[in-house]
Amino acid sequence: MEKELRNTREIIEQEYGEFPETILHAELCRACARVDGRSIKQSLKAFALARIEKVESKPLKGALEQMASSMFPETEIARIRSCVGRMESALVKTFGVKRA
Repeated sequence: MEKELRNTREIIEQEYGEFPETILHAELCRACARVDGRSIKQSLKAFALARIEKVESKPLKGALEQMASSMFPETEIARIRSCVGRMESALVKTFGVKRA
């Protein structure tokens, strides 16, 4: 039986799902805070503290710790997104997986 081919996004979502999930939740946190008129900065810091307890990846925990203490917590969303981009590049380069 031939193994089903997967693209980079599918592999990352299946094997490292806490990264895209964290990005999605952080963006939702930011959007809800904006709509509710709450401080985006404080909302993201609180989100990061709560999320640290749920993730297993040390690099992701580090990014969330940085988000929780940063003057500019929104920049950590970009940092996590960049990490996912590097994962995609590594999959393409190392295993020849097609980009999504």
